[in-house]
Amino acid sequence: MKKNALLTFIFACIPGAGQMYYGYMQRGLSLITLFCGCFVLGAMVSPLVVTAFIVWMYSFFDTYDLIRHLAAGDPKPDSLLLLGSWDDLKLLVPRHNRLLGWGLVALGVWSLYGLVVEPLLYHLLALLNIENAWYYVSSIPTLVIAVLLIAAGVWLLGLHPKREDENNLPPYPHDQSHM
Repeated sequence: MKKNALLTFIFACIPGAGQMYYGYMQRGLSLITLFCGCFVLGAMVSPLVVTAFIVWMYSFFDTYDLIRHLAAGDPKPDSLLLLGSWDDLKLLVPRHNRLLGWGLVALGVWSLYGLVVEPLLYHLLALLNIENAWYYVSSIPTLVIAVLLIAAGVWLLGLHPKREDENNLPPYPHDQSHM
C-alpha cells in the first residue's frame, strides 16, 4: 500500500515514527527508545548529546531505506534494532552480569557525586572565595566522561602503547598444528 509522501517525511523526522508508519513497530520502538536514552544521557553529560543527533539522523535515513526495500519487494524483517528479538535481550542480561554490574556501579557513583560530593566541593570552594566555584564543580563529571571517551577511542584505534613482551612470546607448547 502506497503511503502519503508528506506524512512519510513528517514521521521520518521523528525518531522511530517513520518506521512505525510503515509497520515496523519493533524497529520504531527501538529507535525512539535509543533516541530518548541518548537524549537523557546528553542532558546529564553534555558531550553525549551528539549521540541523540546521530540516532535521529540514522532513524531519518532508515525510514527511506525501509521504503526502498519495500518498493524492491524485499522487505526487511521487523525486529529490535540493536538485538534480534526480545529473546536476545533476555539472553544478553545473564551473560553480561559484569557489564550490567559496572553500569550500575557507575550510575551509583554518579548519583553519590551529585548528592554528596558536588555540594561539599561547592561549599569548600565558596569558603575559599574561589570565583565561579559552581562552574568548576559542575565541570568535573563532563571532564571525567570526556577523558574516558578519549581513552576508549585511543584504545579502540590501537594507538595505545604496546607492551614489548607481547611480540616476543614463545609459541604455545601444546600446539597441535605441528603434529
